[in-house]
Amino acid sequence: MQKLLAVFLAALFLNGCGAASSGAGSHQLNVKLGGKDSTLNLRPGAVYYGNVISTAPGKPNIQTFAHTIYLANYEMDTSYPGWVRKPLASPEHMRIDIQLTGEDGTRDDSPFKVGTYSAKADKFNTVRSIVINASTDGKESKTLFETLSSRKPVDGEVKITAVTADTVSGEVNLTEADKSIKGSFTANLPKRK
Repeated sequence: MQKLLAVFLAALFLNGCGAASSGAGSHQLNVKLGGKDSTLNLRPGAVYYGNVISTAPGKPNIQTFAHTIYLANYEMDTSYPGWVRKPLASPEHMRIDIQLTGEDGTRDDSPFKVGTYSAKADKFNTVRSIVINASTDGKESKTLFETLSSRKPVDGEVKITAVTADTVSGEVNLTEADKSIKGSFTANLPKRK
């Protein structure tokens, strides 16, 4: 009887662990584009570290990081330069590119910080660009949200909720007219040199 109880408890424990781990780390983005709704079951994303330096006569210089988070429903091969220019391999593939800027004075080697990056912000801690790469009518298309104009019709934010040595995680809630991106993500950070 004790052996049967032990086997039952072990099976219950393993089943519970399996159920918890199967959902852990799974992220989805709900994307609305041109009246069509899609749910992207994301694969691990990737990050490219960059920066922005802006100078204008009579205005203070701007220096901030401009890190791009790449999120896709397929496995991205980031092992070679120019991988983001590789065409989508199938009509079901979709990639979302979201570039965030950091605080004043941050650089391309500055890490993400936990916090909110608003689509309405001007220069710092903002959503700088949003691109949806998809297949439309058999052709690859790029749809941009209007983030750089002074009128900025984009609404919403990206929240960075966790940063480790290897990954960044967060939530996206961005809308512009008939386009929107909502959901959660985790992306791998570039390896430190």
